[in-house]
Amino acid sequence: MIGSSSPYDIVRKEEVCAATGRSFVAGEPQIAVLVETPGEETLARLIYSVEAWDAGARPEPPARVFGFWRRTAGEEKKQSDPVMSPEELFDLFEQLGEADQPRQISFRYMLALLLMRKRRLVYDGAIPGDPPRFRVKARPGGHEYEVVDPRMDEATIAEAIEELGRVMNVEEEA
Repeated sequence: MIGSSSPYDIVRKEEVCAATGRSFVAGEPQIAVLVETPGEETLARLIYSVEAWDAGARPEPPARVFGFWRRTAGEEKKQSDPVMSPEELFDLFEQLGEADQPRQISFRYMLALLLMRKRRLVYDGAIPGDPPRFRVKARPGGHEYEVVDPRMDEATIAEAIEELGRVMNVEEEA
């Protein structure tokens, strides 16, 4: 198992708008943001109101946006509830499609593997080249995506998937 200093650790912040400090009302649309800070191994998850985000609110430098997705404020979640629904995971996967940073490419790869396990993506073949890539299709809809393979060995992949699931509290589906 990957230790707590894994680059996939995500620190959950309070469920208030990171820009205004205002609490959210159940059903209110939000923007969830993974934030990367130079020199820190963990990613922080912040929540912004759509209004604050649309007005340009972003994490303060030197922190930078690693990825973001839209979500809806819900009732209080139990500790065992998933941090992200399959739809939110998929939104983040799509948003990282143009990633060019190694850490983001690896994270998108891990999301693709997780979404394949959840049957949201289906493997559709290898694409030769350097770096190697593979194609997946979305379910439903069949939209195709290319995913860069960051060349992680099987043990590292298994550990990272387990850690990603644990940290993001993603439940297995039967």
